Amino acid sequence: MDGTADKTLAEARRLHAAGDVAAGYETAQLALALDPNHIGALEFLATALVVRKHQYAEGLALIDRAVVSAPNDAGVWYAHGWCYEFAAHELQRRPKQDSVLEHVVLYTTAAESFRKCLALDPDGKLLDDAQDLLEHVENELSR
Repeated sequence: MDGTADKTLAEARRLHAAGDVAAGYETAQLALALDPNHIGALEFLATALVVRKHQYAEGLALIDRAVVSAPNDAGVWYAHGWCYEFAAHELQRRPKQDSVLEHVVLYTTAAESFRKCLALDPDGKLLDDAQDLLEHVENELSR
């Protein structure tokens, strides 16, 4: 790769940070079109779909692709768990009648993802955050 997807994703992040969320999303889609397995673009778009657009199935499908492409990356497993936890939390609070996703299944997947993240021996903030979110998810599952 010539780095074009990286540069395009950097522009997407800049646009998003400047408050132009729609342009950031569109530019990240372009980065993914340039490199369909670009981990950063997959994470960016997955997070945008889950958090901003509440398109959980679509976002989770992208973050699933990211862990397939980078199975030994603790940060990708953390992002995977985080997206699943966010979707589970939102669906638990405000169930969507047309959703085929169940919050218990999503929480279970999130817990597995945080365990995989921790098994890859992250350090610093990633370690602390993964441990905290795993504890939170396990508490939700024990209710």
